[in-house]
Amino acid sequence: MRLLLRANAHRQVDGGCREVAAAPDTPRREPWQWQVRLLAAGHGPSAAPLPGARRIAEPLPDGAVLEVAADPAVVCPGVEIVDPGAGTTVDRAESDVLVLVASGGRLLVEGRHLLADADAMVLAGADDPLSVDVRHPDGHPDGHPDGRGAPDGPDARLALVRLSPAGDRVLSWVP
Repeated sequence: MRLLLRANAHRQVDGGCREVAAAPDTPRREPWQWQVRLLAAGHGPSAAPLPGARRIAEPLPDGAVLEVAADPAVVCPGVEIVDPGAGTTVDRAESDVLVLVASGGRLLVEGRHLLADADAMVLAGADDPLSVDVRHPDGHPDGHPDGRGAPDGPDARLALVRLSPAGDRVLSWVP
C-alpha cells in the first residue's frame, strides 16, 4: 500500500504532537506496535501505550522533532535524515514499512508525488515499489534550475523511518 498523508490530516495528540502514522491507527483496535509523531519544538516525549517501548527522537531542520516509538518484540525501528540533493534512491525490503516525511521544504517522490513540509508517504506490502527516487523539485535544492532561490530552501530533508519486523513476520499497516 502506498498512501500520501498531508500535514493537515495528521491527528493532534498529547498537546504539541501530531501523529503521522501508527499501527494500529486507532486506539484499542488491536495490540499497539508503533507510532511516528512530529513533536513541536520544545515539546517533551509523547506517551507510548507500552512500557518499555523503544524510542528514537531525531531533530528536523524546521525545529520539530520526529519521534518513533515501537514495541521491541514486534518492530525494529530506524530513522535516517537524508539530504536528497539532486536525487537519491530509497530501498526497502518487502517485509518493511517505510514512512517518508518531508521536512524544511518540498520533496518530489517518484517524480510525481510532491510532498510539502510535514507531508508523509507510507510504503508497505508487496504492492508498493521496493525502491523509490526522492529529490528536490526540478532536481535542485532551491527548486529552480537557475538558482533564483525560492520557497523551498536548501534545508529540505527527508526523514526516512524504516520499520522492520523483529521476527520473521512481515509488518503490515492498515490506515
